[in-house]
Amino acid sequence: MNRRYLSPIIFLTLLLSFIASGWAETNGIVLTDDLQIVLGDKFMDSGDYYRAITEYKKLAILFPDSNRLPEALYKIGMAYYRGKDYESAAKSFAEVRKTYSAIHFSDAAFYEGLSYSKLGRHHAAALAFERSRLFDEKHPAAANAQLGLSFNALDQNDFLGCRAELKSFLENYPEDERVPAVRESLILIDEYEAVPLKSPPLAGTLSAILPGSGQVYAERYKDGAMAFLVNSLFIAGTIVSLDNENYALAAIVGGVGLPFYIGNIYGAANSAKKWNLSLSKNIHNNLSISLKFNY
Repeated sequence: MNRRYLSPIIFLTLLLSFIASGWAETNGIVLTDDLQIVLGDKFMDSGDYYRAITEYKKLAILFPDSNRLPEALYKIGMAYYRGKDYESAAKSFAEVRKTYSAIHFSDAAFYEGLSYSKLGRHHAAALAFERSRLFDEKHPAAANAQLGLSFNALDQNDFLGCRAELKSFLENYPEDERVPAVRESLILIDEYEAVPLKSPPLAGTLSAILPGSGQVYAERYKDGAMAFLVNSLFIAGTIVSLDNENYALAAIVGGVGLPFYIGNIYGAANSAKKWNLSLSKNIHNNLSISLKFNY
């Protein structure tokens, strides 16, 4: 190659390399704590909660001194909660509450209480709701925590406790827009409380005396009719076999029928439990809608 052409070629190569380098630097993505939050939020909004958790956790690893770290840790708890991993959610919110109390305490304690409620750990839920309510009584989460206490009592069929918490709501948050709904809810609770619960032991005893009667007591009429029919056939077959002195057949028919008879007793008790559960679920749903407490 002729020497006089060498310098222009090298110059052109270097120039193109510089331009390409500048373009890449201009258009490249610089990873920041803000970007990590945005990525996590995008996955959260799309319902991909576990990928959201991954992105928020990356922020904690890559930017441990970021001022957005408390936000990321709180959102990890929210992602677990929305993903229905309530055990992990409760632990995450508790950690946020203990580590960053001045920033997210009220909200974290409230959702910690909700997480424990979902797990059926009512004592832990009540403690978390109380922490949320007392930490900052003017915080929006405090009023929600008061309602959380009422629902927590309701979930235990404690109508008296539920009523007391709703009355406390009226005293503590008289300016809240949900006050009229709370007043209506108190009337609704009185109506539900007037409906007697079914006794599982009584239902079982009734079906032991007369198969199917316990199910009828629990207002499961079809189940009661079926239990009565099936057990009547086995009992009648056993009696007829005994009258004919066919003891072997009587033993077979009675032996086959015995599990149905025992199952009829347990079924009656379970029917009463289901009736009570449906009553509790019904009032819970109605109050949730009325009080806009849908979490």
